[in-house]
Formats: sequence, structure tokens, C-alpha cells
Amino acid sequence: MPDAGMFAAADQITVAVHDLALVLTDEGQIEEAVGLVAEAQRRAGV
Repeated sequence: MPDAGMFAAADQITVAVHDLALVLTDEGQIEEAVGLVAEAQRRAGV
């Protein structure tokens, strides 16, 4: 089982991506969101 901290970080990133997918309206926003999520994953070590 992964470390609880890592699981919590990955879970929060997943929830954030889901929420973003519901509100984004154009391709530019999607590209920006993908970049932000990738940066969050990198910083969290996921």
C-alpha cells in the first residue's frame, strides 16, 4: 500500500482534474489545466 501522504496527494489531484473538466469551456483552458496538473503532479512526486 502506498504511503498515505502520496495517496492523499494523488486523490486530490484526481478530484481537481475532475472539477476542472466540468467547468472548462475551450481548448486553451484545457491546455492550461493540463499544464497545471502536470506541474502539481511533479511537485507532489506523483
